[in-house]
Parts: sequence; structure tokens; C-alpha cells
Amino acid sequence: MRYCGSGRDRGAESSRFTFFAGTDLWRDGAFLNGGLLWSPAGLDTGGFTLKLLLNGGEYVYPSGGLHVDVDGTMLSAAALPGWRWTRDSLTIDVFAGPVVQNYRLTPYDPGSRLRGFYAGAQFATDVWYQPNPATMIALDGSIASIGLVGAARAAIGWRSSESFFVGPETQAIWCVDYQQLRFGAHVTGFRIDALEWSAAGGWAMESDHRAGPYFRLGFNTRYIE
Repeated sequence: MRYCGSGRDRGAESSRFTFFAGTDLWRDGAFLNGGLLWSPAGLDTGGFTLKLLLNGGEYVYPSGGLHVDVDGTMLSAAALPGWRWTRDSLTIDVFAGPVVQNYRLTPYDPGSRLRGFYAGAQFATDVWYQPNPATMIALDGSIASIGLVGAARAAIGWRSSESFFVGPETQAIWCVDYQQLRFGAHVTGFRIDALEWSAAGGWAMESDHRAGPYFRLGFNTRYIE
């Protein structure tokens, strides 16, 4: 999900901070996330950019060893220094840095490859491109060395009014031996005062032969000094 204004406000006063938060819900999981972007030269200028991330929630999975559903809780924090390139209607962010994660399982599942506390590295990237004022393309992804936990998303949208884009999206999520594939639609860049909102929903298919709807909601706001 895009959280940094996406280069759409080149005429506005540049800011150094963007704060963001959101939620991600599906059949077997519910997560909250938040964080900030900081660029000392300004987010519309490019250069060094720091991304701080907090993420946590609950999920359920069927355990082959225990033959019951296991309730899992995950907490994650990452500090990702990186670089932002901006040119005309294109913005590219690349980040890499340390990440810590903690997994708790009820009942305890000795067959799970993710349980307890871990420290590792995370790589993330975001791309926003507007070939014209009425069209947007967004690509984003991340992967952590902890269990090769990652996600990738692609979306295209068309401006339906002066303030937001609407279009299709697809997303893949993976974690050790679990995969999830999503197909849906998104609304991006809906502004209410200082907040920019985004939302998405559709159908999620899981590798453990479960499927159901998903819903994602997020917002961001810039702090102008």
C-alpha cells in the first residue's frame, strides 16, 4: 500500500514527515500497521529516506501435526533506511534494514517453523507512476529474512474525480510454507482535510485450501514544518 502522497502534490509545500496507519482483514487474520517516512530534504525532493514500521495482529491456521486450528499472534518492528528517487510523475523508494518479529501460538505447535522471537533483515520497495494525470500504477513489495516472510502488490487506477483513483489490484503474501493470492479493487487518494485515505477489497485464496473476502483500509497524513 502506498503511504507517501505518491508525488501527486508537487505544487504543495514539501514535507519531511508522513505518518501512516491501516488495517488488513481476511478470513483467518486481522492485522494493524503503522509507521512513518522521514526525508531530511523533503519527500517531494528525493534522497535519503527512513521508513519505520510497526505491525501486529492475529491469525488462524490448521496444524497438520496437532490436527486442530492454531491461533497465532505476530508482532513486528522494522527500521529501514533507504533512498527515494523522484522524477516528474515517477517515484521509486528502496529500503533495507533490521527487523524483529515475535510469534506466539495457542496451542503451542512444535511443528511450526515460526514460533518465538526472531531478528533479521528486511528489504522493501515502493513504485508510483502516473503516465498522465488520470492514470496511476503502483507496485510495492517486501521480504524479510525471517522465514522469507513477504508480500507483493500491483495496482492500476483511473481518476474518477478530482481526488481519488479507482481500479483493480492483485496481491501475493507468503510465509514459509503458506501462500495467499488476492484479487480485488482499490480506492486510492481519497482526501478528507489533511488525511488521504485508501481502501481495497476482494477475494483471497489460501494455500491451505481456504478462501474468503479480504478488506484493507489505510490513511496517511503529511507533517509540514
